[in-house]
Amino acid sequence: SEQLIQQTLAAHADVARLLIHLFETHFDPALGAATLRGASMASSTVTGRHLAAAGIRAQVEDALERVKNPDEDRILRLYLTLIEATLRTNYYQRDESGNRKPYLSFKLDSLSIRELPLPRPMFEISVYSPSMEGIHLRAGKVARGGIRWSDRREDFRTEVLGLMKAQNVKNVVIVPMGSKGGFVVKNPSSERAVFQKEGVAAYQTLLRGMLDITDNFRGAEVIPPRDVVRRDADDPYLVVAADKGTATFSDIANGVSEEYGFWLGDAFASGGSQGYDHKAMGITARGAWELVKRHFRELGTDIQSTDFTCVGVGDMSGDVFGNGMLRSRHTKLLAAFDHRHIFLDPNPDPEKSFAERQRLFDLPRSSWADYDKKLMSKSGGVFDRSLKSIPLSPEVRTGLGIKAERLTPAEVIQAILKAEVDLLWFGGIGTYIKASSESHADAGDRASDAVRIDATQIRAKVVGEGANLGVTQRARIEYALAGGRINTDAIDNSAGVDTSDHEVNLKILLNAAVASGDLTMKQRNQNLRERTDDVAAHVLRDNYLQGLALTLAEAQAAERLDAEARLMHGMEKAGKLDRAVEFLPDDTAIAQRRAQERGLVRPEHAVLMAYVKNTLAHELTATDLPDDSQLKQDLFAYFPPALVERFRPQIETHRLRREIIATCVANELVNRCGITFVADMNERTGRGPGDTARAYAIVRGIYDLDGLWSEVTALDNLVPAAVQTEMLLAASRLIDRTAAWFLRVPGALDIAGVTQAFKPGVGALAARLGETLPASQEAELARRVTLWQEKRVPAALAERIAKLDFLVSAVDIVKLAIAVRADVAELGRRFFAVGARFRLDLLRMTARKLAADTAWRKLAIGALIEDFYGHQADLTARAVSGNENAFEAWLATHAAEISHLDALVTEILQAPAPDLAMLTVVNRHLRALVAA
Repeated sequence: SEQLIQQTLAAHADVARLLIHLFETHFDPALGAATLRGASMASSTVTGRHLAAAGIRAQVEDALERVKNPDEDRILRLYLTLIEATLRTNYYQRDESGNRKPYLSFKLDSLSIRELPLPRPMFEISVYSPSMEGIHLRAGKVARGGIRWSDRREDFRTEVLGLMKAQNVKNVVIVPMGSKGGFVVKNPSSERAVFQKEGVAAYQTLLRGMLDITDNFRGAEVIPPRDVVRRDADDPYLVVAADKGTATFSDIANGVSEEYGFWLGDAFASGGSQGYDHKAMGITARGAWELVKRHFRELGTDIQSTDFTCVGVGDMSGDVFGNGMLRSRHTKLLAAFDHRHIFLDPNPDPEKSFAERQRLFDLPRSSWADYDKKLMSKSGGVFDRSLKSIPLSPEVRTGLGIKAERLTPAEVIQAILKAEVDLLWFGGIGTYIKASSESHADAGDRASDAVRIDATQIRAKVVGEGANLGVTQRARIEYALAGGRINTDAIDNSAGVDTSDHEVNLKILLNAAVASGDLTMKQRNQNLRERTDDVAAHVLRDNYLQGLALTLAEAQAAERLDAEARLMHGMEKAGKLDRAVEFLPDDTAIAQRRAQERGLVRPEHAVLMAYVKNTLAHELTATDLPDDSQLKQDLFAYFPPALVERFRPQIETHRLRREIIATCVANELVNRCGITFVADMNERTGRGPGDTARAYAIVRGIYDLDGLWSEVTALDNLVPAAVQTEMLLAASRLIDRTAAWFLRVPGALDIAGVTQAFKPGVGALAARLGETLPASQEAELARRVTLWQEKRVPAALAERIAKLDFLVSAVDIVKLAIAVRADVAELGRRFFAVGARFRLDLLRMTARKLAADTAWRKLAIGALIEDFYGHQADLTARAVSGNENAFEAWLATHAAEISHLDALVTEILQAPAPDLAMLTVVNRHLRALVAA
């Protein structure tokens, strides 16, 4: 308690005096230069301040040995920990009149405070005044997220911590990691107007406290804050965003930024008067709808052209619910509710109801009570949630699957949530679904306790979380395990934060142009407005690709379970993941899934994918990969084409160019290659993330995979989604083998040079593949082309996909063709002929069918397959090293060994259950033959 803390400090005034002295030694600017420390600092300079602090700390430790009461000892040691973890403070700053500021702010190194609950932020800033308290938590140095006006005076840090954790997952598609802030007004007025002013003042105090101790830029120079001793490295990136209670505060925040001359200007808080209006763009709902469309497309329905039933949470005046219910003219909204009303329309006319929803959306401050009852189906109505009971017509009872003729509003809401419909759409605030194993307290939303249902009671085919936390994570997993289609809120509604990030980065770019005189502020604002559609298209593509990544993960869930388990173990060991915190399966649960032959489900994949992307982006930023000139295209692709055309040099010097490139590459690697791809490459080749990214870029370039992916995407709703998934997995197999092949080449990988060397040969081989294959394989290729065409894949794409499995050898062939200066098609003929002669394709196929039930066994099988490719390349090299007679003579010389080898291969191929030992033996004989 606060009283015990006060008593402890009074009882141990000697320790309290030393603690104050330690604080002064660290932060009094009058004492001279500070020691800088931090991960980015090459070394620390030992100063008089540093030595003095060490001496005081030793005195505190000695004094603490004499404290007998364990509670008092814990309190005093925690003070010592907090002072040592404090990095900056505004305590010594004065205003223009020389007076102390009416509030205090402290920046803490949260990772060093072991007493803090998990997950620990990287930094946090605490701001305190007699009228308010506030906190801002950051998961990384470059981080962003909203600041909310909290009503949880006693535990608002706990509230903000949970939000920061969720934001960090949501932010995987953008450069910054997650951050979150919150503040409370200590003695709020009961008068609405006064209350609002108090909230604005508290918000401004929090922001001033943060900017007081944040670095600034003047040109390229970092400017430390006045009268602040910095015990960490430069830290000039600080942005905020709107949240609960602060949705209209962006201009207020940007006013504080202007007051401080902060380098970000009005990019400090996105969405202000010169920012993107998310509701007008409908971007959050549009992004979530990309995921909803994917769910239904994979169920065989195009909801943009086919009627479907829906229930939801929210009303048409709301951004996410309102925009969501305008995404398709085929939406049959049977029921919805918000905090005021319950809307029931058991058999709506899709076209008429769409028009009426549009009218309500356009009507300022509308509610369900404004809905034209004449446009409702028979027995429809709008009911106030304050009613004691609601009469239910036969049509409504049929639509909601209930028998009672009257129910309380709470019971009607539960019936809506349980309705057997196509889509359950969350667009309003509240956590309405928990897992059957959870209590209502676990859901953390007391206001919804009376209406909440269990995940086992959901009968909707698809759940779309346009709003935050409509469903608990445990509930998502339970619903998904039962066959329900759901992602997470962080995946579904990430388009809003993605749009804000684009706004910030566009403003950083254009503000630099304003500062250099290339633009006026009016022209900057016009450029921002004109790029709205470009930004929306980029953001929606991010949502599309994240949904696709989850689909590919889901398609391979059972076979990738062990790899994902190893990945989670590795991340936990490195302190980057806590499975219990994220509700990811423990080893016992993984064993159960393995026995059931099923893997992780979409909500679990969504969380693991976020952790991998965040970790990967951080690791790539620390390498020289973002400086590779070949990756400038990723940087340019982030910005609208018109701005790239005009401001290319400024984009190349953008303050966050390295972070943008690293984030784009991380997203691309995981979206296209899978959650475990980088970890798998490290296991197989020992190469790190930077090299893996380079190898991937090379493979993407030489096989023109961007074009292939575009062709597959163009088939949305034209072929079954499962067929598209099969095609994309075929491309993934190609990437998996060829990327590993390049990673086994010693030395650095030059993306531009290697791509230029290999692309012409790979293209030529692909074009002439049919004429290079032996008759049996040519027939197999033709069979595969026919199968794809039977699945309604266009002929040209069917042929291209069918060739992929054959073209995994293209890199071997092209390398040899370059070395011996041979025609690539001719060399291909020799390569495939050698493979057929020694039945290496069949051996590889046999190896792939082996059970990879342990990590080591998987690595052993992978090594065997690579060896068989290597033997084929080596034998081909021998075959083309002289004239054909020389190779025939070599074969004759080793006829006995080859005959024995043929017998072994025949025995393996005829065996009812070939095993690893058999393939290992034949591999040894092949190696000996190649070396002979």
